[in-house]
Amino acid sequence: MTKDELITKHRYFNVEHSDWWDCAYSDFTEQMTAIGIEVDRIYFSGFCSQGDGACFEGRVDDWDLFLESLGYTSPALSVLAQNSGWKFHVTHSGHYYHENCTSFSSTSYLDHPDNTDATDDNDWIRWCSPYKTDTQNAAFLAVLRTYDIESLHNEFVEAFKSHMRQLYRDLEKEHDYLTSDEVVWESLQANDMTDELEETNV
Repeated sequence: MTKDELITKHRYFNVEHSDWWDCAYSDFTEQMTAIGIEVDRIYFSGFCSQGDGACFEGRVDDWDLFLESLGYTSPALSVLAQNSGWKFHVTHSGHYYHENCTSFSSTSYLDHPDNTDATDDNDWIRWCSPYKTDTQNAAFLAVLRTYDIESLHNEFVEAFKSHMRQLYRDLEKEHDYLTSDEVVWESLQANDMTDELEETNV
């Protein structure tokens, strides 16, 4: 048997009997923590079928970090999110594991001064605003009303899905590396699995 034939025979040696994805999972979880997302569980399938992909279950755990990761630098949204108890999370659903097999939900559909049971601005200010003066509260409300809550919700969904697509690319890259000729050959040598090799090809 030639070296190439031996490598082909044991192409999946590094990925058949190990949790080879552990490092990718760990790196991804750390990356998500750094932008305010807590990952509870990861799912994936790959890498040759149309329905392959990756997704995760989790939630926004730190609104300051998460909103900053989306480019929102005004403190108003963070104040709103924290004081009104925003919750945004994702769960897996369906038979596949790509980003579109997920369900997103949020508590009270992300409370907002134009999306509450408050009868007027003063009710909402007493309920949520951290500020004391009329001027501060007026400015706070004015900033918040520049944001469309439905658009924000959709942006959060797309951000989560984008991270899922990146996770799949990272997993695929790691899988390709572990099944590459060079790495498979190194593993075969390290595990004394070259006995079938013809002497002329050693």
